[in-house]
Amino acid sequence: MGIVDFVLIGLIVGGAFYLLYRSLWKKKGYCHGCDSAGKCK
Repeated sequence: MGIVDFVLIGLIVGGAFYLLYRSLWKKKGYCHGCDSAGKCK
């Protein structure tokens, strides 16, 4: 595996952690389009 592979893996894992942080911890499970729980379609 070359350096490009490790960079791509890092970007993918970093993006996944960012999405988890944004959807689970920052908004406490609400959908990313609104701030109200249970009203997302």
